[in-house]
Amino acid sequence: MTAEFTDKHVGKRVVAADGTEIGTVDHVDHGSLYVEVAAGADRDILEDLRWTGTVNREVYHLNDNFVADITEDAVRLRV
Repeated sequence: MTAEFTDKHVGKRVVAADGTEIGTVDHVDHGSLYVEVAAGADRDILEDLRWTGTVNREVYHLNDNFVADITEDAVRLRV
């Protein structure tokens, strides 16, 4: 899905394809979503999103190719 994200998406839940909550949209910068990762988020899903590594951050850029759908209250992912 290619979409132009705006500030109206801030605060929406970000959920994996199976419904597992990953976090919330923290902010939008130049049309890109940044997600604050929830405590206890599934590590396998974070790896699928390439949000792991030696630097442990709280907010990550969400590549729009991982977005499957956007509903009224959530951003649903393909992973």
